[in-house]
Amino acid sequence: MKLLIVGLGSIGQNHLSILNKIDGIELAALRTSKGLLTNSTPITAFYTLEEALAFQPDGVIISNPTALHVETALPFLKVGCKVLIEKPIDDHFEKAEKLEPYKDLIRVAYCMRFHPTMQYLKTKFKEEQPFKVGFKRSFYLPKWHPYADYTKEYTAQKKLGGGVIRTLSHELDLAIHWFGEPTDVIGVTDQVSFLSIDTDDYAFFSLKTQQKTRVNFELDFFSPVNINIGEAYTSKGLYSWTLNEVRFMPYDESDYQTLVCFDNSIQDMYDQQLKDFCGFVLGSLSINSSYQQAVSLLKIINKLEK
Repeated sequence: MKLLIVGLGSIGQNHLSILNKIDGIELAALRTSKGLLTNSTPITAFYTLEEALAFQPDGVIISNPTALHVETALPFLKVGCKVLIEKPIDDHFEKAEKLEPYKDLIRVAYCMRFHPTMQYLKTKFKEEQPFKVGFKRSFYLPKWHPYADYTKEYTAQKKLGGGVIRTLSHELDLAIHWFGEPTDVIGVTDQVSFLSIDTDDYAFFSLKTQQKTRVNFELDFFSPVNINIGEAYTSKGLYSWTLNEVRFMPYDESDYQTLVCFDNSIQDMYDQQLKDFCGFVLGSLSINSSYQQAVSLLKIINKLEK
């Protein structure tokens, strides 16, 4: 199987390191400049679209800036390649809709679907429907990639599809993955901090699911402490989680009980996501986000921005 990676930034490099460990894959990359690759990860590099198409990849992983996703994906989709697009699918749904004729060839990489904590919760919430769910996700943008100038990265630039609500859209995808498309959405995106960016650094919004679950979100780029937590209320009590564990407190008690703990979950999440895409290229089903789900998510973001 031939796989092509477009974009070798931090996430592209991570994909490369994982795929290099899987037997039976011939790897190449389409690059925009001759940046340095480590000697321990040899890979064929192309610098023109024509060279990349001549490689005849079976699957393409697109991990360049968000605003370039659609224009990058189209040439490969037109020749029948299956494509995994890093989240979100693009910066505006009007552009993303150009991909609709090729929807069966597309998956969008929302890696949190593969995290064991989130998979545990998805199963739990099928058995025990929550009536209120909350997500809080926060980190300090200059610390995200400490080796780079954050003001020059795509996350800080509106023209490249940056901003907190797109960068941290994993939680919104989880809500769609767990409960389906919402019936109502309300909230705001804003630029409130001292960060030198021209896009949103704060988002606060709420949606109602078809099952009448209220799901709330608070996202920001300015917390000095990395926060990734959630909670859900059901008829039995309160579920609370981090990436490493899920706890539960019944209504008639005052202490949490730990239900599950997970170690090394982040790397395993990325491993499972790429194995899923390899299976998709070979004809298997995929639990990566579908084209329809990814466009629905982008429509929600665009609605909130207005």
